Amino acid sequence: MSKQNKNQELNSEVLNERSSQILSLLITDYIATADAVGSRQLSKRIEQCLSPATIRNIMSDLEEMGYLTQPHTSAGRVPTTKGLRYYVDSLVETRSLSDQEKTEIESHYPVLGQDIPSLMRHTGKVLAQISKYAGVVLTPCWGKTIFKHIEFLPLSRGRLLGIFVSQTGMVENRILEVTEDFNYRELEKINNYCNARFVGLTLEDAREKAAQELSRAHKEYDKLLLQSLLLSQELLGGIQPPDLVVEGEAHLVGVPHFATLDRVKELMVSLDEKRQILKVLDSCLESSGIRIFIGSESHCEPVKNLSLITATYGQGKDILGTLGVIGPTSMDYSRLIPMIDFTAKLVTNFLQNNEAE
Repeated sequence: MSKQNKNQELNSEVLNERSSQILSLLITDYIATADAVGSRQLSKRIEQCLSPATIRNIMSDLEEMGYLTQPHTSAGRVPTTKGLRYYVDSLVETRSLSDQEKTEIESHYPVLGQDIPSLMRHTGKVLAQISKYAGVVLTPCWGKTIFKHIEFLPLSRGRLLGIFVSQTGMVENRILEVTEDFNYRELEKINNYCNARFVGLTLEDAREKAAQELSRAHKEYDKLLLQSLLLSQELLGGIQPPDLVVEGEAHLVGVPHFATLDRVKELMVSLDEKRQILKVLDSCLESSGIRIFIGSESHCEPVKNLSLITATYGQGKDILGTLGVIGPTSMDYSRLIPMIDFTAKLVTNFLQNNEAE
């Protein structure tokens, strides 16, 4: 699948048609029940006339190859991470959303005018609601956003309000402590100077340019222009890195692995710390589209027994952030992949329309 995790190694084995069919049917039943699946159960669903004994033999072969495992001696089998990865990469059919499904997701979004932080929090709630799992959103990466406007406003003696606005409509406010007071004419000159210097640059480039100009001999600048660079450097340098929004964690309480209260508490603490999951989502910014991490593939301790489906959102060709769903490995991938992809496109459209206004 073109949208799948490109950095995941493809299975070296290519299963024959019969083995693929058994694996696909077993995982479909596993997704429906989140329970082990037996050969007799599969024999009732398979189109070919295969006996339970023949199916057991195929399942045994798949187990030897690492695609299935048997939780208990007398139980059926469940897919391993390898089996689920083969299913996601080679067998699952991701359908297109119906007009009704698209309309339902769109109905969760208000008209234009919502600020970016509110949009990110709201999107986390939308993802949790449509998936019935935990919704996660990596807020826009400021470093890659294009500078649109900067302004310094007087608050009180010794204090200014610094405002940074990106072309995508993201706004960052910071209160700056200053050693001297500026009148409106001086602040207007400072604002005009900073906007002329940084317009069209990314935040990273604007920070670098401010630092470079400050490193020059102070003789090249009069006192007010020097203050402009100092203030802009303080504002730009204080803008926070991307944050992680997590909504709907309670939906994971019903997941089999987190059936006990202690495991639920452990998960909640891990999700609240966010650092490891933020690192995984940050890695998704390297390429656009859908990525899927199954179980331990994410190398993220809090979700090592869960799956994570993500999609990138952005503005134009620029990827700004990632959103997605954390749920059990038995989640319905064919249903959730197009829903997450569509939600990411809605957020992208919102950012583009917000910029156009």
